[in-house]
Amino acid sequence: MVFGTLYTHSPNPRSATILALAKANGLELDIVYAEKKNNDGYEQLCRYNSLGQVPTFVRADGYILSECIPLTLYCTLPYSPTRDYYDILKWMSFANSDLFLAVGGVFLPLIGQRQIIRQDADDSLRFMLHRCQHLEHRLQSWQYLVGERITVADFFTASMLMGAYAAFRGEMEERFPAVTRWYDEVFSVPWFKEAVDGLPNLGLSLPDVEANGE
Repeated sequence: MVFGTLYTHSPNPRSATILALAKANGLELDIVYAEKKNNDGYEQLCRYNSLGQVPTFVRADGYILSECIPLTLYCTLPYSPTRDYYDILKWMSFANSDLFLAVGGVFLPLIGQRQIIRQDADDSLRFMLHRCQHLEHRLQSWQYLVGERITVADFFTASMLMGAYAAFRGEMEERFPAVTRWYDEVFSVPWFKEAVDGLPNLGLSLPDVEANGE
């Protein structure tokens, strides 16, 4: 039985973990790719989300849920309201509001797309490196983002780094070894790897900009 319909783009890092978790938990989804160029899909999306934003989910009974963090949690096992729950939300919020924008600011112009937030190229790079260094500091002392077990925060945050590793794999390994160890471990989980596999290795080099700045 179909659980509901997910409106997304292809590819879309904010939907990657949702799709992987839905499959892992046996939730059958109808997928509608709702880019503006897909008139039918985009019109359907706008019926449920007037902003036309993805991901947006419509359950079979008509319940509508948008925003990637609650959607991701909705597709995983429920967590009790402990400190871990809030730590998971903290890292997912960081990944969505900080890391995703930082990586996009550097990666998107390289593939001919507009930056999510227009800013100077050097500023974008410093912003990305600073956020990656924040992760590096955490993962030098912790195996995963929340304690010693993998959680949805790891899958979600790793998916936001897909563009950085596709473009700058060699440089990321050199600059951020703890992040790379963690990233590779997260992407080695079979059900997650199956959903997001096939990323290119563009072999690009980062400009010489220090990480310790905005």
